[in-house]
Amino acid sequence: MKSKLSSLISVLALVVLVTVNAQAQYPEDALRLGLSGTGVGSRALGMGNAYTGVANDFSAIYWNPAGLAQLEYSEFSFGLSHLSNKNNSTFLGLQEEYSSTATNLNALGLVYKVPTRRGSMVLAFGYDRQSNFTGGMSYTGFNPTRSIIQTYAADGALYPSDLSENIAYQLYLADIDTTTGRFYSPITGRLTQIAKIAESGGLNNWSIAAGVDIAKNLSLGVTLTYLSGTYRYDRSYKEEDRAGNWNTFPYDLDHLKMDEYIEGDISGGNAKFGLLYRVPDRFRFGVAIKTPTSFAVKEDWGITASSTFDNGDTYPTDGDFESQAYGEYDVVTPWEFNVGASVILRDLTLSADVTYTDWTQLKFENANADLLAYNTDMKTLFRGTRDYRAGLEYDFANLGVRLRGGFMYFTSPYANDPNSYDQKYITGGLGFLLGPSTMLDVAYAHGWWETYRSNLGSGR
Repeated sequence: MKSKLSSLISVLALVVLVTVNAQAQYPEDALRLGLSGTGVGSRALGMGNAYTGVANDFSAIYWNPAGLAQLEYSEFSFGLSHLSNKNNSTFLGLQEEYSSTATNLNALGLVYKVPTRRGSMVLAFGYDRQSNFTGGMSYTGFNPTRSIIQTYAADGALYPSDLSENIAYQLYLADIDTTTGRFYSPITGRLTQIAKIAESGGLNNWSIAAGVDIAKNLSLGVTLTYLSGTYRYDRSYKEEDRAGNWNTFPYDLDHLKMDEYIEGDISGGNAKFGLLYRVPDRFRFGVAIKTPTSFAVKEDWGITASSTFDNGDTYPTDGDFESQAYGEYDVVTPWEFNVGASVILRDLTLSADVTYTDWTQLKFENANADLLAYNTDMKTLFRGTRDYRAGLEYDFANLGVRLRGGFMYFTSPYANDPNSYDQKYITGGLGFLLGPSTMLDVAYAHGWWETYRSNLGSGR
């Protein structure tokens, strides 16, 4: 049995302008589940994940299962990943930096080559971590025109019949006019806003796959995947009247604070079909199609909040305001189409991939009316994208070392985003032949992009 030991080191630097208000269930929550992250496999990452037309190790289970038929031996694969995420936020002209890290099992799998008289048939079983949601951000800034109070009880807006869940009213930051039926909430801005956000979790794939030769140098493959994962969002948020702009009773606010969380449990399934044509030791051309993934999401979310006034009064007087909720909904991601090729020039392998995804097909299902209404919005909010990946590998056979490099370009799925919001990565890697049947692979990726989020709204 051939064994492979893989070590994946992935480092990303993210530039973010402004962050999002902690609310559950928005189009970006559906989008998060559809994005593929940095992929699977150290060798693939080192080559910029341009692997649809390479796919000759365990990670073919993820990239192109038809590539499994190329393997000459059974194989064991193990990989770790380390993510270092640095966010530089710009909020109301002020910049702040936030860093977070995560270390995870990236892949664990077994490839079994079935004895055949002619052609090739290879089976694979295993685990890989598709996406890592680890991230975070902090920001501070003086907002002259907006307060989160207006998000919950806009001045002059009609108030609901049940005020028990209205944060602004329960914190004595808004009153009601029973004659007009409207809120009176005069604090509309001129406050310092401070937030710290932490995100964690990820998506895990549990897969079985098969690759088989159906003609000379032509193989077909399929991967069936069960996905499971979690998502956790925490935000600590404060608004402070540091400048003393609000000092008239009863709206003499000193500060308000909120702690919010979203915790989701995620499960789903999909299939990937692959085709690979190869001219041995010269050329490979691959096609891989992933079916829509149907996710079931179960979410808990909640908030605790309090307000403190200049005279020392704190509301609610009997402890923090608390609100919790639970929801379930489904997300269906679009079809994904991948085309890739690789050329072998003696000791040099060159590879390139293109992926097309029509994000306008992203949708919510089995949800409440408000959430289903986003399906119409997503037709114009999102767009179809083409993502490009290129890589190379040079085999220093006499040294038992393989040198790799690559580049990835992921177009933003938001229809109106400028090019600066597209994700760009440079990658590199090394492979060390430790013995006749053991390879150690190490990879590094550095990514950068910008994005925009609303501090007080729904994200976009």
